[in-house]
Amino acid sequence: MITRKLNWYYIRLLVFSLLFIFGPTLSLAKTIVLEFAHPYPATHTQHQAVLFPWAKKVEEACNGALKIKFIPGGTLAKMGQAYSMVEKNATDISWDFCDYSPGRFPLTTVIELPFMVSTAEKASVALWKTYEQFPEVRKEYENTKLLMLSCHAPGVFATVKKPIKTLTDLRGMKIKTASSFTTAALQIFGAVPVIQLVNETYTSLERGMLDGVVMPYDGMAIFKVHELLKYYTPADFYSMVYWVAMNKNKFDSLPEDIKTVIEKSSGLPFSRAFGKSCDESKTAMKQICIDAGMQEISFPKIEIQKLLGLTNPLKQQWVMNMETKGLPGRAVLETVSRYLYE
Repeated sequence: MITRKLNWYYIRLLVFSLLFIFGPTLSLAKTIVLEFAHPYPATHTQHQAVLFPWAKKVEEACNGALKIKFIPGGTLAKMGQAYSMVEKNATDISWDFCDYSPGRFPLTTVIELPFMVSTAEKASVALWKTYEQFPEVRKEYENTKLLMLSCHAPGVFATVKKPIKTLTDLRGMKIKTASSFTTAALQIFGAVPVIQLVNETYTSLERGMLDGVVMPYDGMAIFKVHELLKYYTPADFYSMVYWVAMNKNKFDSLPEDIKTVIEKSSGLPFSRAFGKSCDESKTAMKQICIDAGMQEISFPKIEIQKLLGLTNPLKQQWVMNMETKGLPGRAVLETVSRYLYE
């Protein structure tokens, strides 16, 4: 009996010793949780098709050492506030449009000039390669760890009552604009651009405060405005830039192996995947718009040439504005244009 008691005593002593020795190490192995908060619904195509799979891929590569927790729908990060929240570590990772942080990313906006983008994948690759090539572009994101730059599929004209068949049809129409360049272009076309967040557009159309929008099919379907619109006129008019970024200090604090996983999963592959997803969803979203009763109106080639001719000066104006600020505007425009047509 005494022997059994002694054996039990030594077993317990051994267990406590092991806990004392390895306990601190075990506590250090606790899973790291990163919050990924953004303004868009969890039903958003790119949330489901790109961001969520990207997060799962990173988690799996980290073998349980990392968990990425999504907080979508503007619960924490609202439109226009997301980048500042990443900078201030109010959230670890976020996603939004560059244009919702006006003036923060001047060189990045090169891809948003009118009639630059034919496919989102090409534009996303061209933009990331330009970002890598120019320190002046990288400097625009120096306060965060940039993970991705991408563009949505080209935006089109869409209206409630009056179809747009010619340049003349745009005159006097109140159109929900997108970037500063679409605003300038719409003014040149004789339309009245209306600046507002996309989540306000349904109500504006419903109340007659807007005659139409410039928007990709994804935006029309995701924000339900296709329910109110009757006509759409494809023109590859514009695109806007998305970013995904992480708090710089949070990234730097991660273990080296986790940082390596995030690095390998981000950058050009992440940007390309996001753009490709936008192109793929374009067909499905366009069909949703058609099924809702929207009718396609074609621009004659001569009208397209008029639009191109009227907006070409905006490129030179952009170059001048950048160069006045001491930024390499012409070199960036030439570089991104070369990548777009590789």
